[in-house]
Amino acid sequence: MTQTPSGLRQALSALAYGGYRRFAIAHLFTSLGSHLLQTAIFWQVYDLTGSALLLGLTGLARAGPHIVLSLVGGVLADRIDRVRLIQAGQAMNAVVLVVLTALAVTDAIEVWHLYVITVLNGALAAMTQPARAALIANLVPRERLLNAIALNATIAQVSQIAGPAIAGVGIATVGLGPAYLFNALLYLAAVSVIIGIRVPAASAKPSEGPWQSFVDGMSFVRSKPVIISLLVLDLGAVVLGSYRALLPIFAEMLGAGAGGYGLLSAAPGVGSLVAAVFMLTLGDMRYKGLYTIFGVLAYAAALALLAVSDWFYVSLLAASLLGATNSVQMIPRNAVILSLPPDAMRGRVAAFRSMLAGGGPPLGYALSGVVAAALGAPLALLVGAGACALLVVGIGTAHRELRDPNLGSIERS
Repeated sequence: MTQTPSGLRQALSALAYGGYRRFAIAHLFTSLGSHLLQTAIFWQVYDLTGSALLLGLTGLARAGPHIVLSLVGGVLADRIDRVRLIQAGQAMNAVVLVVLTALAVTDAIEVWHLYVITVLNGALAAMTQPARAALIANLVPRERLLNAIALNATIAQVSQIAGPAIAGVGIATVGLGPAYLFNALLYLAAVSVIIGIRVPAASAKPSEGPWQSFVDGMSFVRSKPVIISLLVLDLGAVVLGSYRALLPIFAEMLGAGAGGYGLLSAAPGVGSLVAAVFMLTLGDMRYKGLYTIFGVLAYAAALALLAVSDWFYVSLLAASLLGATNSVQMIPRNAVILSLPPDAMRGRVAAFRSMLAGGGPPLGYALSGVVAAALGAPLALLVGAGACALLVVGIGTAHRELRDPNLGSIERS
């Protein structure tokens, strides 16, 4: 039996594996680029239009590709080399960002350009995200899976802090063009870092067609109601409790400007990082379902605090709490979802998760923009917080397996 490390060794145990270290560095570069791009596009859309509705509709431009293409990406992740698939997506994203840079520096950019870029970036993310999620389990042993997922979340939250901060400073100092160019360089760096990672060959049966592969994956998900319950809990938070597309409006209401907007955008990453580091120390904890339920309930409370705050620093605290509570529910949830399927099915199960995780937040941006245009941004968040809390209470009450102390634990595998 493998001895369980403690303290700092426990928190960083997945980094002992070289393939995962390379993957983690590439994940850092890609996540930085993603958060930088999203923050900059939100700001530029609002700067060009001043419209909460058009700001929210950027979400539809991202949600569509995720909903349509994530499942295709899952089939590919179980049939071809996952590392090569990820590299291809990163390289094409770099090309897209170079085009955006050229439009920005020549002052030729229009709102529809930003929507097209968002669609392309979302499409590439949708096609590669299932491979990223499935690849983690190929790079570490089973007993280190939750630790690797927590480290991934920590990296994502560092990026969520640094990406918006870089975007805010860049917009205020050198302008949008250089910020977009830096984004392209990050994607290219990610391509190079994962060169040399070796994983087992894709294990889908050669006689199995892509459509049958897709059907088998969805049948597996349907056979595991706990996966669907966990995904709906997360979907409730990211759709009903969406707030990111409204942050430029809150920054303006608070008189904080572009710099304040960057801080508000980065604050959830600070909270997420603190919570993810805490989760790293827990190892393969029990009651993963309850962590998810109460994490989403706490998220709804933090959303309500952001809605009613009139002070910038209280708003920063609320945004930090949104990030912290999201990490508390997300890390054990993803560990359960990735621990249940066999490797041959993992890409397709990850694709179903990716479809909701990638398509849900942009749909939330659109919904929050529409509601904010009708009721105002603060009331939009209050309505979303209440709806999210009701959904969580309903699911937590109805699904007993979520209260199983051993859900997703090593002993059950």
